[in-house]
Amino acid sequence: MCPLVQVLNSDAEDESEIIAAKLLEVMVLQCAGKIDNCLPSFVELVLNRLTRKVKTSELRTMLLQVLIAILYCNPHLLFSILNKLQESVPNASIAQHFMNQWIHDTDCFMGLHDRKICVLGICTLLEMGPQRPNLEEIVPKILPSCLVLFDGLKRAYEARAEADDDTSSEEDEGDDDEEVLSSDEDDLDEMNSEYLEHLARMTMKNSVSHGVNLNANIEDYDESDDDDDGYEPDETALECYTTPLDEKDCNIDEYVKFKNTLSALSTNEPALYHALTSVLNEEQQKQLKAVFVLADQRKAQQDSKRIEQSGGYSFTVPAQVPTKFKFGS
Repeated sequence: MCPLVQVLNSDAEDESEIIAAKLLEVMVLQCAGKIDNCLPSFVELVLNRLTRKVKTSELRTMLLQVLIAILYCNPHLLFSILNKLQESVPNASIAQHFMNQWIHDTDCFMGLHDRKICVLGICTLLEMGPQRPNLEEIVPKILPSCLVLFDGLKRAYEARAEADDDTSSEEDEGDDDEEVLSSDEDDLDEMNSEYLEHLARMTMKNSVSHGVNLNANIEDYDESDDDDDGYEPDETALECYTTPLDEKDCNIDEYVKFKNTLSALSTNEPALYHALTSVLNEEQQKQLKAVFVLADQRKAQQDSKRIEQSGGYSFTVPAQVPTKFKFGS
């Protein structure tokens, strides 16, 4: 934890600060429910950094993402922390500023993970019921922002599928055409990632010393992918840090969650549901319907996969075959 605090409290380069913020988010998601006592420090650290000059949208959205992750894991605790911090800033609403900046920046969230946690955070906020903060300022912008996120998610999933297909094709070609990096190139790669890995190691070490088992993976990232025809520029290197939300067997689907959230609102809070949906133009309404259709498809895929993993359908009650038939009197 200490190295991350030092980075975010110093005049470090944006890249180092982005990595430090990402590691905070990983800790929040990986250790949900186990480090609640640390979350006030996380929130204060992030807010303090946001009050200083932020040069890039990448750093700003990554800092916001730490707060969104905390909201997703423990929404009531986040706003309780923000309300306590509010006492030192009586002339401005910290919670409102956070939500306004978040919704304003939704088009700056890149990649699969960032957009997914953003959608899940919005769903969590809407599901808070009477205990949620005042949403009046952002209600007209929530669904349009979600549609922007889902458009980006669709492109990101397509890019991942194409990349997976390309990888499979390359593996099928055999090892004859495999290119091996020279030792100099290997050394360069190690130098480029040395600081990143150092931060990760220190974070893991500190988490263990506090009785928390942090298991987030740091996967290989190949920068040469930038030159591929199918490269999606908004797929960032930070996606090499995986969390439980990024696992292939994760049963939390942002499309399904989003549809279920809106469906529940239409029944339980019709006034809010109307306020959210009435601002959509005809094109946005079509986009929303398309998101719902995709949500149903993804839910069906989840159900099919679950049935397959459980060994298929099981018919435990033998059916009795009738021996006599009576068709009326």
